[in-house]
Amino acid sequence: MKSLTIKIVALLCCLVVGTLSVIFLFQQSEKSIQYTNSFIRQFPPHFATEVNQADLGFNSYYFSGIEDSTIYLGNITAPLQMLLLDTLLQRKEQFFIELDEKDLPFHKPQVKVYDTNFYVYEGSIPYLFQGSVFDWKASLKINSGNFFSQVVPIDSVRNAVRYIAPQSGENIIGVYDLRDTADVNLSSTLLEKQLDGIIDTDGTLLYNKQLDLLCYMHRYRNEFTVFKPSLALLYRGKTIDTISKSTIELKEIKGKSIKTFASPPLIVNKSSATYGNFLFNHSMLRGQFELAVNWKNASIIDVYDLVGKRYVLSFYVYHIGNSKMKSFTVDDHTLYALVGDKIVKYQLRSELLKKYE
Repeated sequence: MKSLTIKIVALLCCLVVGTLSVIFLFQQSEKSIQYTNSFIRQFPPHFATEVNQADLGFNSYYFSGIEDSTIYLGNITAPLQMLLLDTLLQRKEQFFIELDEKDLPFHKPQVKVYDTNFYVYEGSIPYLFQGSVFDWKASLKINSGNFFSQVVPIDSVRNAVRYIAPQSGENIIGVYDLRDTADVNLSSTLLEKQLDGIIDTDGTLLYNKQLDLLCYMHRYRNEFTVFKPSLALLYRGKTIDTISKSTIELKEIKGKSIKTFASPPLIVNKSSATYGNFLFNHSMLRGQFELAVNWKNASIIDVYDLVGKRYVLSFYVYHIGNSKMKSFTVDDHTLYALVGDKIVKYQLRSELLKKYE
């Protein structure tokens, strides 16, 4: 009897140890995938220095553009309200957009500013207005066609757009001309799908005015696509992390032909910006030798040389209290970040970036 008890205890101990070992290895594997990878970042000392910040009062602002030393901020809770700041973050002005058509269904319109023009759009309707920042009055330019989810102005008449393909629902890139909105140049090959072509090709569409090219940074994998406004592919670049395949599990919603996440996806690249020769990317993956305390207190921006096709360096944008960086933009050698209800200005070491130009 005593021998049997010892055997049972021994088996239970083995079972517990085995279970704990599996759980530990799984957690370590998850940690390796999501938090610590084999790549090594370079953090030059004092590359990014905070020089100023301003209180916006609300955390609902987003960047609409920067033109002629003016920062344009849209507001998701007040869609037709624009907040303008000077680049010293000292002067504020507020304007309200007036539309010539007010009977359209307005849910979550967005505003983009380029040069002296601004655009109000909502791709799920779809519609697009164009107006001038001198009077903030806009006229309807598009009120039909394919649905879209992102708009990026290229010049006063052309916009790059991420469209939603009518039958498949897949993301495709296009460019339209406001002088003839029926003539849209589309490319179904720029965004390479790995799963469904919808969720797995999610990302950020950007225009680089200095190089006159477009970039698309994928959200769930280590890839960005660089192409001309004509939609001619230049190359597909890789971020320094190792996530080449979208780690997404999808499931269909019962009774509907709609797919959703079966589990929270691993976000690789959260947001991006481009200026000059460089692509700036907010990475969500921790590299080797990076302290957990730094990830707890800051967001990491990786910088890539679009011309030299290489990784350059990384730097931190620090949290304010419990608020993390929501989005950012870059103008010349200055980065502006939205952190909670604050806008923060960082000066970047221009002499270091010029080494790569």
